Amino acid sequence: MINTAFLTHSPLFRNLDETERAQILIIGQVRTYKEGAVIFREGDPGDGLFIVVKGSVRISKQSPTGEEALAVLEPHAYFGEMALIDYSPRAADALANEPTELFFVPLRELRTLIESHHQLALKILYSLCEVLAKRLRETNDRYMSIFTIAQWGGANPEGPLPVP
Repeated sequence: MINTAFLTHSPLFRNLDETERAQILIIGQVRTYKEGAVIFREGDPGDGLFIVVKGSVRISKQSPTGEEALAVLEPHAYFGEMALIDYSPRAADALANEPTELFFVPLRELRTLIESHHQLALKILYSLCEVLAKRLRETNDRYMSIFTIAQWGGANPEGPLPVP
């Protein structure tokens, strides 16, 4: 039996009331993964989103030099939510970083719930926008750090590189 309190701590569902959280619990399912197990691969269909209940998940992309970890997600974090927005295939791999328990919310059922419960939809979509904005800011900061290092760091000790 899963402790359902994890939904109150998840950034995506924290603003829902008890009845709305119960509706999410009804459509979702718990999935367990052993360490190293593939949750999904880049290019797989985006069929739902996941919330980390226990353990951790590594989000990564394959590069010519091997796996590049983009993030390690711990309890209460969610991933796979981009499918909710654009129906696109998975943009990266998700792997269990250790024995992990996830709560899977199927896209089709979540969309049906959102379409029939407008107040719930507003709460979820607002929370989704908040997290996406935060992630975009963090990505911008990382990009600028890399850009600054490339301009002023060890790449050219005599000074900045010319910017086209």
